[in-house]
Amino acid sequence: METLRLQSTLVCDESGALVRWQSRRRSRSEFGSSSEADTHWRAIIVENKRVKGRPTQRHIAYLAGFTESATKIDAQRCYIWDDVSARLDQLGKQITPAERKQIEAAIAKKVKRPSVAEYKSIARSNAEMFGWEYLSKSQRLALHDEKEKWQRSA
Repeated sequence: METLRLQSTLVCDESGALVRWQSRRRSRSEFGSSSEADTHWRAIIVENKRVKGRPTQRHIAYLAGFTESATKIDAQRCYIWDDVSARLDQLGKQITPAERKQIEAAIAKKVKRPSVAEYKSIARSNAEMFGWEYLSKSQRLALHDEKEKWQRSA
């Protein structure tokens, strides 16, 4: 059974927008050895505001949730970053390009961002295992120059 104790950590930037990290312990790992404990992390963008003179945080967006065991698997890191990028894209003009860069830097401290070569390698592997039609939009974009090859092999 999982314990529901939550911990929060804040990563601030100059604008007042920040990433709030919430964690909870899992009794077993999501990936790898199931007998080991794991930690699930949630990245949430909040904005510091003062209401009646007291500091409060306004929830802006939930970015992603992942376990520490997932961050050790290259393919899972790609999926995590796909989710983060898609969510930041959805925010549009709610955040500035500078804020986005700072938010991505905060996420990269917990989840190493895959290089372009790593990402393409994972996308190729997924195309080989599952077929072109099961690739994410980002994976298809990464393999756009190889599109015909993977569509023929399906």
